[in-house]
Amino acid sequence: MKNFLDVLSQEILPGARAMIAKKLIENGLSQKQAAAKMGVSQPAISQYKRDLRGSKSEVFKGDPKLTNAVNHIATRLATGDITMHTATLELWTACKEFLESHADTK
Repeated sequence: MKNFLDVLSQEILPGARAMIAKKLIENGLSQKQAAAKMGVSQPAISQYKRDLRGSKSEVFKGDPKLTNAVNHIATRLATGDITMHTATLELWTACKEFLESHADTK
């Protein structure tokens, strides 16, 4: 069984980044603009868009609350309501809540 930090670094964060990248593209940003907002390269955005990165997260399929939190963060980032720094802090909070809600089941 993976510990939480392994799940966070190998599944949650890559999956969240992919969801955020896709949401930015859906909201009309170019890959270059999305990359600048997220602080990653344009090729990284392309890989997120084509499901070559961050697509293997089973965590999101099993936790709609976490999925909704990431989608909400992504939408606000896309509209410029928050910065990537704030998005990262909010993502950490969502991950912490996920961990706390699953602490008794593992």
